[in-house]
Amino acid sequence: MTLTSLIDLLAQSPLIASVQATEGSASDDPYVLTKLALASIQEGVQVLRLQGVENIRSVRAATNVPIIGLIKRTYPDSRVYITPTELEIRELIDCGVNVIATDATSRVRPHQENLRQLIALAHENGLPVLADIDSLESAEFALACGADCLSTTLAGYTAESPSTVGPDLDLLRKIVQITKVPVFAEGRYSQKWQVNAALRIGAEGVIVGGALNDPIKTTRSLMPSRRANGNVGAVDIGGTWMRFGIFSPEWELLKVERMPVLEARQDRIDWIRSQIESSGVTAVGVSSGGTVDPSTGELWEAKALIPDHVGTVFSEATLGVPTVALNDGLASAWGHACLSQYAGKRVATLALGTGVGCGFVADGKIQMGSRGEYPRLNDLPGPGGQTFEDMLGGAALSPTPSGSQKATALQAFLQAGIVLQEMYFPDQIVVCGAVGLSDWLKLYLQSPGLSASPFGFDAGIFGAAALVLYPPERVW
Repeated sequence: MTLTSLIDLLAQSPLIASVQATEGSASDDPYVLTKLALASIQEGVQVLRLQGVENIRSVRAATNVPIIGLIKRTYPDSRVYITPTELEIRELIDCGVNVIATDATSRVRPHQENLRQLIALAHENGLPVLADIDSLESAEFALACGADCLSTTLAGYTAESPSTVGPDLDLLRKIVQITKVPVFAEGRYSQKWQVNAALRIGAEGVIVGGALNDPIKTTRSLMPSRRANGNVGAVDIGGTWMRFGIFSPEWELLKVERMPVLEARQDRIDWIRSQIESSGVTAVGVSSGGTVDPSTGELWEAKALIPDHVGTVFSEATLGVPTVALNDGLASAWGHACLSQYAGKRVATLALGTGVGCGFVADGKIQMGSRGEYPRLNDLPGPGGQTFEDMLGGAALSPTPSGSQKATALQAFLQAGIVLQEMYFPDQIVVCGAVGLSDWLKLYLQSPGLSASPFGFDAGIFGAAALVLYPPERVW
């Protein structure tokens, strides 16, 4: 079979089943993998990606569909382990595969062999080579060495390529633009929309393994997070107060300490550390005004409501225990979404405190940007052209708002609810914060789809604890 005829098959059925097992898995058996391959073929798959001589021979004996073959083998002098040397190329030729897949990065290969030699050996035996790459540079290197097609197999799995949540669609987009050879998408594809996106970008086929045929990976991906072994800490930093709560593993608030927000960021960090050390908590969640990068814990953008805030880092390095930190609106939204009455629903949170915060959870995921960006409802113009924060935030209202201030704030509140409904289509909007739960505004939280936070004034701190006790799925 030629590469052209294989591409023709993929035009009819572009899903390629990678039938492999995690090393040591009970499913790592030629008989089991053959049955899994046949199950995928039964559902319309017409091309397989297989690893290992025995597995390939077993599947080849049971079916005649094209096989992209590889051999994983570790050598002490190289990090390359997908078909790393000529030995594996020859073994695959003897197996009768249709295409040979190999690591095509520029990393040093075992015995100082090189990619160009391996590709030449495959070509001498009439077999095309699929280059498994991790970056645009690897793609260019593979093409220069004579590779017949490319796959994003190694994207996010080498020291040279950053890991992404889900498939690296941007890398795929770049590779499709620089070459006319067939390009395949592979690596962390687990949902149908991802497969469709890859095909629309220009992939000839999408190779899916773990989500189809690896019970170890599938079980691991669905396994709920384990409960904390001990008490956890929760920090809520707003424009007026900073609070530290101690929570049991069952999410019960045991104790709260609070104090006015300190002026200097290091003083705030020192106060939090002192609370952690005296309480003996095993981990801490942080809910803070501003925008927090969930990958690093760095607060990289904030308004002047909290002094000297930009540049603060909430991490194990700065606080001494494992730490998860997010914007306060996002953290509060996650806390609400973890409650039994809201779990599984599309839940928006409107946090009206010193400032105005907002968060949204759908399909069990916090909807936010890759660096922790949150819905900027606070900066949108409300009735009369002022921002919602200017009309609803406690910093803009006097401690005892006048009748006209209340009327303006109420008008803004009702408009904010409309904006949330029209932007996110939530099943529920939950309101929290000192302004949101004030006596004069709380009266209006009775309509269907709108409710006061069951956490009362503690939504931020409960949300911070939920980040640790019920870790949100990583979407950043």
